[in-house]
Amino acid sequence: MNGTIGMNEQAILRDNVLEHEWHPVCKSADVTSKPVSATVLGERVAIYRNSRGVHALRDLCVHRGAMLSKGWIDNEKLVCPYHGWQYDDSGRCVCIPAQGKDDQIPPRAKAVKYHCREKYGIVWVCIGEPKAELPDFEEFDNPDYRPLVCGPYHVEAAGTRVIENFTDFAHLMYVHGGLLGHPDYSELPDFQVFKEENRVYTGDVPIFQPVAHSGSEHKEGTTYVYVKEVFRPLAARLSKRDAATGQTLWIMLTVLPVSEKECIVYMPVSRNYAFDVPDSQFMQFQDTVFEQDKWIIETQKPELLPLDLQAELNHRADRLSVAYRRWITQMGMRVGMI
Repeated sequence: MNGTIGMNEQAILRDNVLEHEWHPVCKSADVTSKPVSATVLGERVAIYRNSRGVHALRDLCVHRGAMLSKGWIDNEKLVCPYHGWQYDDSGRCVCIPAQGKDDQIPPRAKAVKYHCREKYGIVWVCIGEPKAELPDFEEFDNPDYRPLVCGPYHVEAAGTRVIENFTDFAHLMYVHGGLLGHPDYSELPDFQVFKEENRVYTGDVPIFQPVAHSGSEHKEGTTYVYVKEVFRPLAARLSKRDAATGQTLWIMLTVLPVSEKECIVYMPVSRNYAFDVPDSQFMQFQDTVFEQDKWIIETQKPELLPLDLQAELNHRADRLSVAYRRWITQMGMRVGMI
C-alpha cells in the first residue's frame, strides 16, 4: 500500500445532494500507521487514524499547499511533510516548528475537517453535512454471518452508471453467462418495484443459475431468489437466496465519485453458509464478476446517465433502473447525469 487511494486530481464538483452523502474512501484495514488520500467529488481528502479513531481533513496544508496525506502521525497529530506543521483531530494547527514555542499560532492555521465514520469494514467521509447516518444492516453486523470487503475497483465511468448496472437483472445471462446466468434462461419473471422516501427496491425475483456458488450444497445449478435495493444515490445492495436451502449471499455496492466520469467501487459481501470455504475464494469470484461488469460500463454512451427517459429505449425489465433514475432526479442530483 503506497498511502494513496484515488485517481487523477479533478476539478471540485458541486452537487447539493452528493456533498451531503457518505462516500466510501478506503477499507478500514488500509488506514494503519500512515495517512492515506482519497478524492471525493474532486476534493482531495487526507484520512488518518490515531487512538481516538479515524479522521478526515482536507488534503491541503494551509501554509504552502502540501498534501497532508504525504506526512505522518506523531503524538496523535497529523504532520505536514513540508515544514512539519502539526494538526489535531479538529484540523487546528497546534505546532509550527519554525516559530518560537511562546509565539501564538495564527487562528487561520486550521485545515478543513470532514465528517468521518467506520462501518462495514469501510471508512466513510462526508464533505458537507450528512443528510442521515449510515444505515444498520444485520448481515454485516451479525457474528453468525461472514462479512468481508471486496475491491476497490477503479472504473472510468460515472458512478450512476455503476449503480444502474447493479440494479439490472437482464445482463446476468450475457455479461455473466456461465457464472450468474445463461442465455437459455433469459426470460425474466414479472416483478414489482417499490419506492419509499429513502429507497427503491424490488420484490422477489427468481433466476435460474446453471452453476452453483462456491460452498453450495448443489452439484449443479439452482434457482436463486434476488431482492435488489438502492438505498442512497450511490449505494445499493442485494440479497441472493438459494430457494431450496435458504443459503444467502448479501452484496452491498457503494461508489466513491472521484469525478463526473471516474469512480471507485467498494463491495462489502456477507454470507450465512460455507464458512469453511476461504474468504479469498469468494473475493476472487466477486473480482471476476465485477471485471465483467466494468468493461461494459466503461463502453456505454452517453457516459453520463440520461435524465430524459426518452433518450434511451426502456423495457419492462428495466423498471428498477427507471425508478432509480426518477428517484435521484427528484432529489435534485446532478453529478453523473445529463
